[in-house]
Amino acid sequence: MQFNNLGAKYVNKDMIDEAILNFKRALLIKPDFAEVHNNLGVAYSRQKMFDEAIGEFKEAIKINPDYSKAHDNLGFAYRQKNLFDEAIAEHTLALRINSKDMEAKKNLDIATEEKRIYEKTRAYNTANKGIAPGNITGYNYYVRGFFDEAILSFKKVLAEDPNDVMASCYLGNAYSMKGMLDDAIRIYKETSSKDPSNVVAQLHLGDAYLGKGLCDEAIQEYEKILKAYPENTRAIFKLGEAYADKGLLDKASSIFNKTIAMNPNFTEAYDKLGAVYLRQGFYDEAISVWKKLLELNPASARAHFNLGLAYASKDMTEDAIAQFKKTVGTNPTNTDARYNLAYAYEEKGMIDEAVAEYKKAISVNSGGQEKSTETVNTQDDTEKVIVTK
Repeated sequence: MQFNNLGAKYVNKDMIDEAILNFKRALLIKPDFAEVHNNLGVAYSRQKMFDEAIGEFKEAIKINPDYSKAHDNLGFAYRQKNLFDEAIAEHTLALRINSKDMEAKKNLDIATEEKRIYEKTRAYNTANKGIAPGNITGYNYYVRGFFDEAILSFKKVLAEDPNDVMASCYLGNAYSMKGMLDDAIRIYKETSSKDPSNVVAQLHLGDAYLGKGLCDEAIQEYEKILKAYPENTRAIFKLGEAYADKGLLDKASSIFNKTIAMNPNFTEAYDKLGAVYLRQGFYDEAISVWKKLLELNPASARAHFNLGLAYASKDMTEDAIAQFKKTVGTNPTNTDARYNLAYAYEEKGMIDEAVAEYKKAISVNSGGQEKSTETVNTQDDTEKVIVTK
C-alpha cells in the first residue's frame, strides 16, 4: 500500500518513471493487487505505452471483474489504438457496474463519436483514393502526444489533397493541444466549410474561440450548431460556459438549467451552475445545486470544496468546516481547501486546529510530505483513483 501511494504521488507530480518503479515494487509484494495494476496501467498510458497499459488493465479486471474504473481505463487505452468497438464495450461495462460514473459516460460518448468520425473519414478517403498514408502516420503521432510530428504529417496530406477532412480535423486538434489556437481556429473553419455536417469540428472551433477569450465568436458558433441540432447537450452546455465567461450570468444559469433538464446526470452542468449562483450571491441556490451533484457523485472533492465556499459565504462555519474536511480527506494536496479550512477554524476560535491546518497547507505548497498515510486508491472513491483523461 505504501509503494502504491508513493507511486500515486509520483504520477500526480508527472514523475512517471518513478511511479512505475513503485507500482512494480508493490506488485512484487502483492501480485493480486488490482488497484496497483490499474494505476500501473495509467502510468503506462501517460508514457504512451498503450500495449503495456492494456495488459495491466486486463490484469486488474482479471483479479476484480467488477472493477469499473479499470474497465473505463481499458476503454481509453483501446481508443488510443483505434479499437473503438472494444473501447465502447469497456466503457459500457464500466457504466453497467457503476451507473453514476460520469467519467465513463463521457468517455463512452467520446469513443462513439470518434468511431463515427473515423469511419466517416475512412469511407470518404476510401472513395477518393483511399486513406492517405500521411493520415495514418499523423494519427499515430497524435494519439501518442507527438504533436509536432503529427502536424507535419497532416500538413503533407493537405498539401496533396486540400479536401482531406480527416487531416484537417486532426491538424486542428494537434494545434489546439499545443496551444496554437489561432492556427486551430483557421483549420477548424476550413474543415467546417468542407464538411458543414461535422459537428465535432464546429464544437472544437467554439472551444478554440473560448480558449482565446473570444466569447462572442464562441457563442455564435455554438448557436449555429444548435440551429441544426437543438438537442446537442454538449453545445448547449458550452454555450452556457461562454455566457458565464462573458459575465452574462442570468443567461448562463438559464442555459445550465436547460442542460440539466435535458440530462439530469450531467455533472459538469451542476458544477458550472453552482459556480454561477455563487458569483451572483445566490448562496442557497448554489448549495442546493452542489448537494444534488454530491448525490450523483458523493466522492467529488470539487463539489465538497465548492459547497464549503457557499456555506462560508452564508457564515455557516460549522457546515463549511465539515465540507472542507471532506475535501482534504479525498484530496490531501488541495491547498485552497486547507487554507479555507484553517480560516474557518480561526473564525470558530479553534486556533490550534487552524495553525495545524495552515502548516499542512504550507507543507503541501513547498512540496513537503503529509504525515498522514493516504488510503489506497479504490474504485468506490472515484476521485482518488488515478484516471486517464
